Amino acid sequence: MKKLILNSLILLFLISACSKKEDSTTPPPQPDPIEVTDISNQYSVRTLTPSFNGSGGATIDSAGWIYVADFGDRLDNANGIQVTKVDPSSGELTVFATGLVGPSGNKFDSKGNLFQANIKGNTISKISPDGQVSDFVSSGLASPVGIAIDKEDNLYVCNCGGSSISKVTPDGTVSSFVQSSELKCPNGITIDDEGNLYPVNFSNGKVFKVSPDGSLSVLTTLPGNSNAHIDYWNKKLYVVGRSAGQVFEVDMQGKINLLAGSGTIGDTDGDGNEAQFYIPNGIALSKDGQKIYVVDRLLGVGTQLNPVVVRVIEKK
Repeated sequence: MKKLILNSLILLFLISACSKKEDSTTPPPQPDPIEVTDISNQYSVRTLTPSFNGSGGATIDSAGWIYVADFGDRLDNANGIQVTKVDPSSGELTVFATGLVGPSGNKFDSKGNLFQANIKGNTISKISPDGQVSDFVSSGLASPVGIAIDKEDNLYVCNCGGSSISKVTPDGTVSSFVQSSELKCPNGITIDDEGNLYPVNFSNGKVFKVSPDGSLSVLTTLPGNSNAHIDYWNKKLYVVGRSAGQVFEVDMQGKINLLAGSGTIGDTDGDGNEAQFYIPNGIALSKDGQKIYVVDRLLGVGTQLNPVVVRVIEKK
C-alpha cells in the first residue's frame, strides 16, 4: 500500500513538472492588432506652401488663417523663436510673432489672442492679434507642448516633462488637472463640444479621453509608437501619427480610419493611399472641416526637424 502511494506521488510530481515545462515554452500572449479602416483612397494630398522653419504645432484663427510655430531644428535643440502666418488660399508666408523660446502647441482664445507654449522656456506666451508677445505663465509647467482652450477661456496644457495636464485660468493661475503615469510625454491635445479633453502621447500611440472632472481613460491606440498633434471637428478627432507617417480620423468610440499616408517615408503628393509623409507634426482643420492642414518635414534637406511645408488633405 505504501509503495502504491509513493508511486502515485511520483507520477503526480512528473505530470506537474512536465506541465510547468510545457507552460514555460508557451509564447506570451500577443496584443490584439490595431484595427484601422483604410479610406485613404477617398482623399488627396497636396502641398500648399514653400518650405520654411515651422517644426512646432499649428492652429487656425476665426478668419481661417493658419499659424505654425517653430519648435526648432532638433528634438534636443528647441531653438525656434517665431510663429509664421500662412494664407490658406495662396500659401503665402509672413512672420506673425517672434521672441519665443522653443514654441510648440498653440491655440486662440475667444478674444483672438494666441496662447503659445514654449517647451524650452517652460512658459506660455500670450500673443495679441497684432503679434505683440507678452508673458502669460512663467512657472508651474514642465516642458509644455499642446494647448486646448474651453468656452470660458481656460487653458489645458500638456506637460511633456511632467506626465500631466495643467489647467490655467484666464488670470494665469496654474493648477494640476490630470496626473498619470499613463501620460508619457503628453503632446497634442484638443477639446470637444462637451468639454472632454483628448491628449495624445508622444512616446507611444495612445489617445486618451479626459472628462470634465479630470477622469482619464484610453480611447484608442494608433499604429506606430509616437503621436504628434490632434484636432477636433464635428465629433471626430484628427491625429497625426508621427512615426507612422500617416494621418488618422478617430470617432468618439475609438474607431480609427486612415485618411492619408502610405506608411513609407517621403513627401510625395497625390491620392491619400499613395501620398507619403516624412515627419508630420502640426495639424489644424479649416472652419468648415473640409481641409486638414498638416505640417510635414521636407525630405532631403536641412536639419532633423526643419524645413517644413504645410500640406492639405481633402476629400476627392
